[in-house]
Order: sequence, then structure tokens, then C-alpha cells
Amino acid sequence: MSAQIPRFIVIDVVPPHTRIAESEKRLQETIQLVHTLTGGKGVIGHIVQQRIHPDQTTYVGKGKVAELFELIKREPVDTLVLNDIVSSNQVYNLKMALWDADSDITVWDRVDLILKIFQKHARTAEGKLQIELAAMQHMGPRIFGMGMILSRQGGGVGTRGIGETNTERMKRHWRDAMREVRLKLAKYQNNQQTRIEKRQERGIKTVAIVGYTNAGKTTLFNTLTGKAKLEKDVLFATLDSATGYLKYKEQSTEYKVQSEKMNTKSNTFSLQPILVSDTIGFIKNLPPKLVQAFRSTLLETVNADLLVHVVDASDPDIEEKIETVQRTLRDLGVEDKPSIMVLNKFDLPPGADIQKIKDIIHVYQPVCVSVKEADSTKALTEKIVQILQR
Repeated sequence: MSAQIPRFIVIDVVPPHTRIAESEKRLQETIQLVHTLTGGKGVIGHIVQQRIHPDQTTYVGKGKVAELFELIKREPVDTLVLNDIVSSNQVYNLKMALWDADSDITVWDRVDLILKIFQKHARTAEGKLQIELAAMQHMGPRIFGMGMILSRQGGGVGTRGIGETNTERMKRHWRDAMREVRLKLAKYQNNQQTRIEKRQERGIKTVAIVGYTNAGKTTLFNTLTGKAKLEKDVLFATLDSATGYLKYKEQSTEYKVQSEKMNTKSNTFSLQPILVSDTIGFIKNLPPKLVQAFRSTLLETVNADLLVHVVDASDPDIEEKIETVQRTLRDLGVEDKPSIMVLNKFDLPPGADIQKIKDIIHVYQPVCVSVKEADSTKALTEKIVQILQR
């Protein structure tokens, strides 16, 4: 018997007089995230409410809650995804308001959805620990919120009710669990920092590929290094960092090195080798604390000698996504590092805003490539070598 296809509804609150096209645009990325989580098999519906501000109690207003109640009674729905970062009380209150329609209904906000994708895609022990830490940071306030609800069910004034006891117990367990995960992650981070320092002592230059999720970073990594890291046309296909040596040739003495992650396989380079790393993609509207939870993975970016910022030329939201990446780099304190912008999918004009692309070329002077074609990245490789070997 095949597993039941999960049913999701994405809910958004937009300001009054928002155009339909703008409302659809706000929803599109979250719907893509649901498709990524479900392998494209989830049944997606969406509801948009126009309000000056989201309702402080249930995110959507009373009328929309009543509509959701009737909808859930009529049709099977597994999960409601709120297209925002919301408070623990809003999530809890909306679930309680729908309890009599379906007590099993799940309510997530945008961060919950992203964390579920992280959990699905993480492969290494370090990656799984980072996701566990991020989830605990996000869920902590909700745990405390549940404790407050229990507390209100406890004893009278001046007494220590069972709810209050449970609240303190939750907080203590949460703090202890967070401390244990951080200690485990610190060991990985220390080992990684040691590897980075050894590279620096040997004079090995490093390049970090950065960019918005699904911009083509992993494909570019494979092209530049000759590796075959898994590529998928989904958001957050890459969570665990990977490294490989840049393939290039110059007419000079060959320099042989051993890759740290290639066992006994030897690679030949001219002059000093250049190490390329591919890490997690960025996305808009993520709290800084979640970025910090992935500090260990992002060490390759923080310590790189050069950043290669991959941009999808066919993306209609290209300017917004460039700004999201630049903002995240500022949060990491690496916005002043030497960088090269790569305009990827330059051979795919459908869906692209030609004027926007011309403006970006004028401002950033990117290297234009189609990362699936090795020949088109020769200019990029030469530019990387020119910057790092001078």
C-alpha cells in the first residue's frame, strides 16, 4: 500500500491593496520549499488574506480562521504553512482554534518548513548536529510558551503549581540539550579550523562558492573541480560543505598535492593549488540565529581568500536575491573579501529581465557562464588564478 500523499496549505497575510501578481510572487518560493520537502508530490493549496498587520493571536483574522475550520472539516489537510516567521503563541493558538476540526493538524511557519528540508538533506553527523541546534533555537520559545500555558493551569496565587514546575523543567532540559549539541559541534569546528590553518601554512589559496539556494553553485563546483557532487533542481540540495582542487594548467613547474578528502588520489597543479568549497545556499527571511547555527559549515566561506557569488540570470527576482546574499555575507562579516560575481544560465533568456541583467552587468561586471558547459567557465578559472596567484 503506497504512503498517503501529504496535503499542505500555504497561508499568507499581505497588506491591503496588494496586487494579485505580487501576492503570488510572495507565495511562490514557499510553495517551492514545500515541493522540495515532498519531492513534488505534496498537494498544494494557498490562502491569502489582506490585513494591515497579521493577527497577533492566530496570524490570520477570525473570519479566515472560521474558513480554515470549515475547509479542514471538509477536506484532509496535514499541514498549514504560515508564510512568515511567527511567534510560538500564534502557532499554538491557530492549532487550538482548529482542534475540533482536526486535532492532528500541524501548523508551521516558514522557518519550520526550511528546517524540515534541512533535516531531509543533511548527510554528515556535523550537518545533522547543526540542524538539531537550529531547530532547538527556533523551538525553544514554543516550549516555553507551552510551559506558560501549563503554568496557567497550575495552582492558585502564591502557590507553585504543576505548570510552573513543568516550565522550569522544560527550560532546564532545553539549556542542557543545547549545551551538549554546542560542545559536539565545537569539536568539529576546532578540527575544521585546524585543517584551514594547515592549508594557510602550506600557502594553499581557497575559494568559497556562495549564492542564493538553487542558483547553480554545486554545478559550478563540479565544473571547476572535476568532481561529481550530487546536483538537484531543488532548494537546499547542498547542506554539507564539500571541497575540491581547482583544475587549471599553466606553463610552469607542476606542483603535486594530496587532497585532504581524496584518500590517495593525487592531483597535478601549476604553481600553488587552489582549493574550492561549496556550502549551503542562502535564502531570504531567515533569522540571524539560524545563520549562526551553521557557522561551522560556513567556516569555509569565512576563511576563504576569494568569494565566487553565483547568480541565476534567468531568475525574475535577481536583484532581490543578490541583496539577500550580500546581506548574509555582511552578517558573517565577510562582505569586504575579494569577490567575483558569476552570472549563471546566461544562455537561458526565457524568464529573464534583459534590462535588469544589463544593469547588473554594468554595476558588478560579472563573468557570464553556463556552468554546465566546462568551456564557458575558462574565463572564470583564469580570473580566479589571476587574483589568487598574483
